[in-house]
Amino acid sequence: MSEILDNIVNCNISIEAPVEDGASFGTILLIGRRPVAEGKNFKQVDKYASLAEVSEAGWKEKEEIYEAARIAFIQEQKPKYIYIAVRNAESPDPGGNTEGEETAAQETGKALEGITKTIEKALDTPGWYGLALAGAEEGDYEEAAKIIESTEKIFAFTAAEMKNPVTEEKYMRTFGIYSEDAYAHVAWLSKCFSYDPGSETWAYKTLAGILPSEITSREMRLLEEENLNYYVPCAGRDITRDGKMIGGEWVDIIRFRDWLKNQMQIRIYELFVKHPKIPYTDAGIVLVQNQMEAVLAEGQKIGGIADTEYDENDEPIYGYVVTVPKAASLSSAQRASRVLSGCQFRARLAGAIHVAELKGNLVY
Repeated sequence: MSEILDNIVNCNISIEAPVEDGASFGTILLIGRRPVAEGKNFKQVDKYASLAEVSEAGWKEKEEIYEAARIAFIQEQKPKYIYIAVRNAESPDPGGNTEGEETAAQETGKALEGITKTIEKALDTPGWYGLALAGAEEGDYEEAAKIIESTEKIFAFTAAEMKNPVTEEKYMRTFGIYSEDAYAHVAWLSKCFSYDPGSETWAYKTLAGILPSEITSREMRLLEEENLNYYVPCAGRDITRDGKMIGGEWVDIIRFRDWLKNQMQIRIYELFVKHPKIPYTDAGIVLVQNQMEAVLAEGQKIGGIADTEYDENDEPIYGYVVTVPKAASLSSAQRASRVLSGCQFRARLAGAIHVAELKGNLVY
């Protein structure tokens, strides 16, 4: 280009990279034993895009991790990838470390490390949301549920008996499914993680590779009392029921809430990063408001938040409402702190219909 033109019109164009979001609300983490014979690509915690990659890392048929991964990848809409974290044997030396030193065959007979230790190791790796155990010992479910409750992830398990192995009834991030198939929970996670958060319900889903349970209505009531979901045949189709956390909230609501929070944080963080500054004025506050509304509008579009509806007087009932303060209403001390508080929203969940009650009359 001409130097004269540069002197007349000095133009610089920069390319701004988007803010990376480490959260993924459609990815499973499997925890289980290391392979009997480690492959060349084996790692303690890693990401796998296919069953072939899992096999290359060393896991083979009949090993728990392989079978769980197979169930994940045979679902109708298989996951793009899954994570696997290895549960090592405990070292007899309190200060020792068995990582990378022994294969699963050499570890046979040794006690496994506590499930909490394995999960904490996995939590250092971002990108997964749903935890599933491939093989578990007594007490593992209780421990896993306890640690997941303090995170922003969810934990699913399969109960082989009509008794909930997690005794705490208030957990809102743990759910179980009764099934004779050990990996029904993996299939369920994989199936429902293929939907955008807020667009799905976890009931009425058919799981590939999983046989339904032939149970009576009385047994269904027993499972519901135990806060366990189940998978049964109904009218020629196999379906999941009901899709609830142990604490009673719907699984899809918890997942959508986590997604909504994450998106709002990322958008406003990106706003701060991409601008030289956001002024503490009405104009600056509106920029924050715009990002809040953009996330809520997206949540409404995918089905998590209700559309605007109208009452019997034709008055609108908005799906969401955002309120922010006026700069003039804030004190000098508040503005000097550079902390904007008082930004609020209220949104109506779209929810889902699981049961329909119909009444009618037949007349001549």
